[in-house]
Amino acid sequence: MRINEMIRGGVMTGLSLGLVLSGCGGPEGLAAGEPELGSVEQGINKATNSGFEAAPPGSYNYTVLTTGATTLTNWTVGGSIKVMHSTYKTPNSGSKSIDLNGYGAGSIEQIVPTVAGNGYTVRFYVALPPSCTGTRTATLTYGPSTASVSNSLPGWTLRTFVFTATTSSSLIKLESTSGGVSCGLAIDDLTVDGP
Repeated sequence: MRINEMIRGGVMTGLSLGLVLSGCGGPEGLAAGEPELGSVEQGINKATNSGFEAAPPGSYNYTVLTTGATTLTNWTVGGSIKVMHSTYKTPNSGSKSIDLNGYGAGSIEQIVPTVAGNGYTVRFYVALPPSCTGTRTATLTYGPSTASVSNSLPGWTLRTFVFTATTSSSLIKLESTSGGVSCGLAIDDLTVDGP
């Protein structure tokens, strides 16, 4: 018998032992459609400013940031990128997203705390910026691993990558490999979930 069939609302059912578990912290009054105990994914987002909301407001449809910019909170910018406002590109959520090409190919990176030997999941959404056609590409560095990421669609699509940390901090970096063009891969809602 599965444990989530036995424990509901703090009371053990399905056994005729008459044993009652009260105050055990189980879900009380579970509403229809809510996940049962044990079926919710556990994890804490280790990345900060995941949705790029802590960024310069700008007075145009986007703001270009270049190497050394400190206004994209908790992210290090390389080359040049665009912080796109919702008036320019509807973000996956919130009011901002990133185009990895500003004046040319750029990158964003962040060091996140990890525990060696533990597993982590990197998730983010990709799309094409407005008036951008063709396929745009980037390289993702996530802990000890790298991967190529590409997209040719205007709508947001989820990408997921898993790694095992080897140190107490891990680099998360997205770097455009679409050089010589004014638009690159659009990114939003980058999270690094782990224990």
